[in-house]
Amino acid sequence: MSYGQSGNDNVVNFQYLSGYTLQGFAGYLIGDNPMKAITPSVIPNPNLSWEEITITGAGLDFSFLNRKIYGEADVFYRKRTGIPGTRQSTLPSTFGAALPQENINSLNNRGFVLMLGTPFDIHDFMFDISGNLAWSRDKWVHYEEPEYTDPDEIRLKKVSGNWTDRLFGYKSDKLFGSQAEIDALPFIQDNNNNTSLRPGDVRYMNMNGDDRLDWRDQVELGARWPHWTMGFNINARYKNFDLIALFQGAFNYYTDVWLLKSIRVYSEEVYDLRWTEEKNNTDALVPRMGGSSLNGEASDYRYKKAGYLRLKNAQFGYNIPKALLNKVSIDQARIFLAGTNLLTFDRLKKYSIDPEVPFGNAGYYYPQQRTISVGINVSF
Repeated sequence: MSYGQSGNDNVVNFQYLSGYTLQGFAGYLIGDNPMKAITPSVIPNPNLSWEEITITGAGLDFSFLNRKIYGEADVFYRKRTGIPGTRQSTLPSTFGAALPQENINSLNNRGFVLMLGTPFDIHDFMFDISGNLAWSRDKWVHYEEPEYTDPDEIRLKKVSGNWTDRLFGYKSDKLFGSQAEIDALPFIQDNNNNTSLRPGDVRYMNMNGDDRLDWRDQVELGARWPHWTMGFNINARYKNFDLIALFQGAFNYYTDVWLLKSIRVYSEEVYDLRWTEEKNNTDALVPRMGGSSLNGEASDYRYKKAGYLRLKNAQFGYNIPKALLNKVSIDQARIFLAGTNLLTFDRLKKYSIDPEVPFGNAGYYYPQQRTISVGINVSF
């Protein structure tokens, strides 16, 4: 069991001080001379303090059958209180100043880690494999926001009491394959009597069954970031040969497959995966070029469920027999072949997107590099 408390100083500096700002335009006339005005910058809050973090955890190490099976299990619960936020509903909109930040928001995070392994040793062969599975996710306890009363606003906009990384969007039904499909659409999708729609545009689903597509038809698609992660470790040895390998992976999250369109606008992928009148592929990744302005809306056509398993590191080695090393006065020598990012099983491989790319931040992400190296370790 464990319990701990700490602070987090990630708050805006000098909120306890009042100040003034010189306006960038002439606000008053004194005689014939325009004069700039000085206005208060912020309302000070001398009570603003650090966040408070409380973490509770428990763990268990175990082994059975003379350590033929071993492992560990850990759970944790972390609560953050006093997160800075600005009040939204306490004062009317006619209040003539910007409110300062206060320690009013809070969230919690919970999760677990489970690891299982098994070793065995038969004559000259030794093998040890272990795997781990982990889950964690954040939820807002309180987030300062307007008091929503509309059921759809509560479902789509309310933050308090919900996960922090929910992803919303429209449900889609492929691309339009013909003008007849557009003419038979029982609702207005483009807010213009569907006159802007053409074959090759995304066909969205009207979830509430009314006469038009709008924000109320959006649904929760899933999570923006992976909360389920896993890994496998392999450690094997046969006589003078040895093998070490690490697999890692994540699943049950969504990523933006249109990243390839926004980063590499004229890329080969966009050219090959776009909709064309000749192919009329209603499952094409990229809708028709110059299509409807609605094609880029958040939806399950743009955001796809992701998951991967990657051979992150592997090393194969050979220990040169000591009988040979003694002749040259060497105590130990090992030749090895090592590599990183050697193999990836990926649900989205056809889109040429690295599965580890952060959601919405692909422009700041340098793709994983595959490396292969050969070396020798020598000790005298």
